[in-house]
Amino acid sequence: AEELQHPQRGPSPAPAAITAGDWYERLPARIAAVDAALRKGPLRLAAPIEEERGAGLLRFKHRLYQVQLTDAERGKAEAAIEAVRGADPGLAISTVQSDSDTEVRLGIDGLLVSTVRFMWREHPEARPRLAVVIGPLGDDLRLARHAIEGLDAPVVLGVNPEMPFAAQVAALGKLFEREVVLDYVVAPPPPPLPTPVDPLTPAPSRPRRAPPPALEAALETVPEAIGVAWTGGGVTPPKPDKAMLAAVDGRSLPFLGDRGDKAASLLPPTFILVESAERPEGLDEQLAAVTKAVHKQGRAVVIGAPSDATLGALQAALPQWRAAQIEIVPLSVLLAVPTPAATATPPPTPKLSAR
Repeated sequence: AEELQHPQRGPSPAPAAITAGDWYERLPARIAAVDAALRKGPLRLAAPIEEERGAGLLRFKHRLYQVQLTDAERGKAEAAIEAVRGADPGLAISTVQSDSDTEVRLGIDGLLVSTVRFMWREHPEARPRLAVVIGPLGDDLRLARHAIEGLDAPVVLGVNPEMPFAAQVAALGKLFEREVVLDYVVAPPPPPLPTPVDPLTPAPSRPRRAPPPALEAALETVPEAIGVAWTGGGVTPPKPDKAMLAAVDGRSLPFLGDRGDKAASLLPPTFILVESAERPEGLDEQLAAVTKAVHKQGRAVVIGAPSDATLGALQAALPQWRAAQIEIVPLSVLLAVPTPAATATPPPTPKLSAR
């Protein structure tokens, strides 16, 4: 992009004409279009630092993206900025250059809405990365939208394909550019029937857990799914269905949870948050354990329910994670940048308990 090569000569098109009618109403969608163009570019951007600006009808969120690159990767930076052109007719792009950083500032009709800070490093630091999955979703569109808008991060939507609005929630995720995984919430098998008193009466067989729906059918309902999560309602998640595992492996889909076998995993350990009405502070303790684990291992996945308690705890944790230099990223970013830990079988999925 011309701005990165010659900041002082960066083009600054005149702002688009402002009409009094629907300018304020259209502004959020225009900002979202610029942000979407940035995230669709060649750089895998982590969650931005968001800051409320303006007042009244002119209230919006400024997003600051920070990217570490080497000098040899300047072409990627230029392509990322080039991808934003045309996102809005009133878009103006300018740059500010320092000794080691380049700030590219994106404005709409004179409002600075986004900043991309390219930090040029000879050896970029590998920051810890965390993917956040919210699920199961699929029975309430309002709940899914609340999960998307309630967290200032690129959360992944866990959609249960058996729920009535699974396809609509997946479409909502696509609209908001959120990744989607199939989220199977499997109850443990029922306990066996009591042994009859009469020794001549054969003991009843142990009831079996109902098999999950076929993966092919689930993917027809949620074709946007990029992985499969397997969670349960108790402290210890049930072992996954072997036929389901075989189908997942056949599709080369990443599996979130405890596989129950020794097969290699594409993903780091998955932490499943557990709420407790008796100890609501337990969620904060569990998230502190996630923070410690992602610093130690470099990557992690956390799955939380779409409840007010869990969403509130996650929203409170986001600024703490950013302050600790932990990047909140889409699940695909963890797959795109493998580490030695990703090639080995991870430890069993920690089912975090609030007790």
